[in-house]
Order: sequence, then C-alpha cells, then structure tokens
Amino acid sequence: MGKGVTDMRKPALQQPEWDDPSQVRRIREVLAARPPLVKAEDVRVLRTLLAQVARGEALVVQAGDCAENPDECDAEYVSRKSAVLDLLAATLKMTTHKPVVRVGRIAGQFAKPRSRPLERIGDLELPVYRGHMVNGPERDPESRRHDPLRLLTSYMTASDVMEHLGWRGRAVGHQPLIEPRMWTSHEALVLDYEVPLIRELGDGRRWLGSTHWPWIGERTRQPDGAHLDLLAGIVNPVAVKVGPTTTVEEITVLCERLDPLREPGRLTLIARIGAERVTDRLPALVEAVRVAGHPVIWLSDPMHGNTVVGPDGHKTRLLETMAREVRGFLRAVTGVGGTAGGLHLETTPDDVLECAADLSVYEGKAVRRTSLCDPRLNPEQAVSLVSAWSDADVRTAAPGDGSRVVQEAQAIPGSRSLPSAPDYQEFETRNHSALRINQT
Repeated sequence: MGKGVTDMRKPALQQPEWDDPSQVRRIREVLAARPPLVKAEDVRVLRTLLAQVARGEALVVQAGDCAENPDECDAEYVSRKSAVLDLLAATLKMTTHKPVVRVGRIAGQFAKPRSRPLERIGDLELPVYRGHMVNGPERDPESRRHDPLRLLTSYMTASDVMEHLGWRGRAVGHQPLIEPRMWTSHEALVLDYEVPLIRELGDGRRWLGSTHWPWIGERTRQPDGAHLDLLAGIVNPVAVKVGPTTTVEEITVLCERLDPLREPGRLTLIARIGAERVTDRLPALVEAVRVAGHPVIWLSDPMHGNTVVGPDGHKTRLLETMAREVRGFLRAVTGVGGTAGGLHLETTPDDVLECAADLSVYEGKAVRRTSLCDPRLNPEQAVSLVSAWSDADVRTAAPGDGSRVVQEAQAIPGSRSLPSAPDYQEFETRNHSALRINQT
C-alpha cells in the first residue's frame, strides 16, 4: 500500500538523512504490512463533524505536545493529556454554547521541522533534534544520528496511545479515556513513515492510516512538493499551516489542490501569523479563499508566530501577545466572512513555566521546563488563552479566568476533568448515525 500516492521524486523538504537506504526500504515494507492506526469509517465521521464546524455550528480545540515524548505515552499520562483537552473544550463550550470537537496533537507527533540542520553544543557540532521519529534529544553524536529504526518504534508507541484513547484493542466493557473521543492529529512530515501507512478503500480512493487528521506546516507546503501531493491523494480531512509570508496566489493554488470539490470539512487552514501582523495580513487570505468558493475552517495558532527569547536564553511565548493574536484573528476572519473554527495550541498537563505573562519571571530564577522543543502552555495558561477567544467572540469570559476554571474542574469529586457536554455526545452520535445511513 502507499505506492503511487506520493511521487517521491518530487521535492520533499525537512526529511531525515538516513545512512542506510536499504534498511529504510525494509522498514517501509514492514510499516506497509502493519495495521493502520485509524479506520476509514472514523476518518469519514471526523469529516462529517468538521463539516459542521465549517458551517459555523461547532468549534475545534486542537492541542497537545510540540513534540511527543515516548516516555509520556503510557495510560496515566495520556489520561492527563486528555483531561487538559476536556477542560479546554468545556471552557470554550460554556461561553460559546457550541459543541466542541476535541483533537489532540497525539499518537504520532514525533517529528519536527527545524530551521537549521546543525547546532553547536560546546565543542561539538551535532545534527539538530528532529523528534523521536528521527533522533534523540540527548547531546551526543550517537543520539543525534538519524536512525530509521525509530520509524518502527514511533508506530508502536502511537499504537499504544491509540489503545489508551480507546480507539483500538478495547476489551468488552472497557471505556475509552475520552467520551466523546479525542481525535488524533499530527504533522505529516516524515514521508518514510506516512506513505507506507496509506491504505486503499474499495472504490480506489485512499486514506492515511497514521492519524485521523494530518497537517503539513509552513516549511513543507510547497505547491510542487511531495507533502502537498500526499495530502491531495487521501480522503482524510487535512490541514495546512499558513504564515505571514503566504500570498493570495499561493493560498489559492493550495486550496485548489487540496479541496477541488469545495467540500465542507475537507480543508482547514491554520493561521500562524503573529500578533503584530495578523490583522494586516490575514484578511486578504481569508477573502481570497472565500471568493474562490472553498468552505474552509480557519484555526488560530497564536503560538508559533510569537516566540521570543527570554533573559535566560530559552525560547518562550508571552500570554498577552498570544491573546492579542487570538483577538486579531477573530476580527480578521469574521470581518471578511470567513469561518473562525477554533484554536490550535501546544499544551502540557504538567506544571511548567515554558510560557509566561512577562519575561521578568525568568530573571535570575530557575523555572521548570520539560518540552523537547518549543514552549507549551500549562493547563491554567491554556484555559486563559481559550478564554481570550471566548471574550473576543461572545464577550462573556474575562481574561485571566483560567485559574478559576481549573480550580472548579479539580474540585469535582473523583473527576479528572470537567464532564463532557451532553449535546456534543448527541452531536457526535447523530453524525455516526447519518454516516451509516449514507453508506447503506
């Protein structure tokens, strides 16, 4: 499976430099013979849910690690990640009164594009860490070697996470950790992993079996590239990140390639513009897509365009800057008739201080950081940022309400999170039923 879907002769940026091509070929064959991690029926259900988001009837919260750590993929840790997503979805629902589709950056977010191939550590110049699918974060030559065996360990770890989430391998009577389910997503970056996991439907169409909802990033969305080719050839809902340098011409071509039939729920555009430029750059892109007739979902990624370096030399992101991008995003998208569908965030269940209210918290202080790559929001910060969306959208949630909502959630006896919204369960069940009717 997977042959003929993506032309590997096309330019493919940000790929590992494996030192044993024959080993890579064998591993690709092994992956092609393994079961897909997601089912085609579930992919179709997610497209149905996202079609309702595209029509303005629901919202999306997509959140999770910048780069997943395999050591944090056991059942207990996955449950904690799920609880954060529950909390964010419940916060958004309470203020917008819309059902919220929960999507994790999970079960495959093991690869990262990087701005440079090498970094200097003391006297050593080493390959940069590219995620556990490629190499390790430890600062030594052997760990930083691009090891194709990591493709297999990534698949096995993702399979375990899918089981913890309740998507596969459930025993009778075992309840999934998320109800409604947490849908999975990751950046479809390493093609030696993604392409072998493409599977065929009975009608000749294909779906990507590595995740429910793949996206490609700002660095790999070239119109003549292999990554865009990958997304164009599958029936999964797909997403693309767009940044401040994206032109109207580029986004029009991108939409035509990925959404030629103009189907609600097919294509999502994730705006990572930056707080200072979002109201200037984004409206023209939204308008061009709308005029071209593509019913896309627009998500706000308020994190990647607002990274700064703190006084301690570490990357960070400031909460008010991110909140300004969220508010500017909503004005930019809705002001020209686009669909503002939700948020795309990097989060952790841990009590870390990788993002901050201001840079002074890092002056002369040691703070906890556990991210393998970029700074993430802790649960309280994430709720505060979701509240910024709600405040700008419906004027009912005050900025800074994050602490109160977290405390209320933790006060529920025996609960790991706020309870799921009943109307969302009806929303998801209704779409499952509709799908079954349409298939008969």
